[in-house]
Amino acid sequence: MPEPDLRQLLAAAHSRVGAARTLLARPRACNAGECITLLREAEGYLEWVRDSLPRAGPDSRNLRAQATALAVEIRQAGVLLDQAARRGRRWLGGLRSTSPEYTASGSAVPLRFPGRISFTG
Repeated sequence: MPEPDLRQLLAAAHSRVGAARTLLARPRACNAGECITLLREAEGYLEWVRDSLPRAGPDSRNLRAQATALAVEIRQAGVLLDQAARRGRRWLGGLRSTSPEYTASGSAVPLRFPGRISFTG
């Protein structure tokens, strides 16, 4: 089996992390499963790079620094994904607590929001 090109593996991992971050930029529209898949693929590529580093020769120091920086990016994207999931659950919980009420005729009662709306600012 030919030796993998470590720079290409790092580039593939980096592109997966970038795609996950792009999806996480809009957390309400984000598909969490797709983000998780992208981050797992990036971790797989990163592990492949780490396993191949001892055979990399003189470039291993530079590649090791890039792999470490990429591991930090993966962790940060994981934290963003966790926060998006937590906030999404909280937002959905808030919606469930304000379930619509119905009148005797079957029409929905308008939602009551706490506070006042000011048109003058």
